[in-house]
Amino acid sequence: MFTDLVFERIDDASILSNFYCGIPEMDSFIHEKLQGFLNRTDCDAYVIRLGEDIVAMLSLGDDILTLDDDDKDDMISGFIPKPNIALENQEYLSENEFPAVEITYLAVEKDWRGQGIGEYIISQVERKVQRERPECEFITVEAYITKGYSAVGFYNHCDFTPAEPPTGYKDTLRMYKVLHPITLPEKD
Repeated sequence: MFTDLVFERIDDASILSNFYCGIPEMDSFIHEKLQGFLNRTDCDAYVIRLGEDIVAMLSLGDDILTLDDDDKDDMISGFIPKPNIALENQEYLSENEFPAVEITYLAVEKDWRGQGIGEYIISQVERKVQRERPECEFITVEAYITKGYSAVGFYNHCDFTPAEPPTGYKDTLRMYKVLHPITLPEKD
């Protein structure tokens, strides 16, 4: 079924006037502020269709991932995935900032949630970034987290790692995914 999904780049957010993900804050943003966001940024926005139905929306933008010494220690120890750049050169040990692609918004239409479409979209974003931006080792996201809804579990399920501890003063948690993780041989 997912192979029938079509990604269509959009410039006009009014195409989403009848789209509802069921999360009031996200729906409000999509209907009232998304167009202004797209006008002010270099983000690319997409609707994902199944036939004529819009089942999801997505926007992507350029980002920089900053890794601190704790992140690097976690990568060295294997606590979190190590990127390929760790093998190709040890640059990630001396550098702190790396080019990334950010999922600025991802929402699945409320009647389509829980069917794996979000995971499929993440996999397609990975392929797109690997194909079009091979210098990027990371995808980032500010995962929405409030009392009423949290996307953190979804992104954890998709192998994203928190880039910061959760805080009570913001409604997102910065997370990242290593695009080309090192596969170490299994020990006997």
